[in-house]
Amino acid sequence: MVQEAVHAVKEAEAQAEAILREAQEQSEELIAKAKEEAQSIREKAAAQAKEQEALRMESARESGSKILEEAAAKAQKEADALKALAAQEEAKAVQAVTSELI
Repeated sequence: MVQEAVHAVKEAEAQAEAILREAQEQSEELIAKAKEEAQSIREKAAAQAKEQEALRMESARESGSKILEEAAAKAQKEADALKALAAQEEAKAVQAVTSELI
């Protein structure tokens, strides 16, 4: 009877150890999966952040190009106006000199 009790206790201990081993393995698997998922989430977030930054940089580049084009067009208009004014002034000066000579 004592031997049966000892045997039952040993059997229960063996079952408990098996359950503990299985629980440990499951927890290690869950932890590994959680780490993999966390890494995947971090990588996706980093990729999205890079993509958004690239879009912002492209937008800024386009905006800068547009501003430069507008500034160049404005400068060209001003230069053309100055050339026209200089041509008029030159014509007036030539006419004044010619009228003085005549």
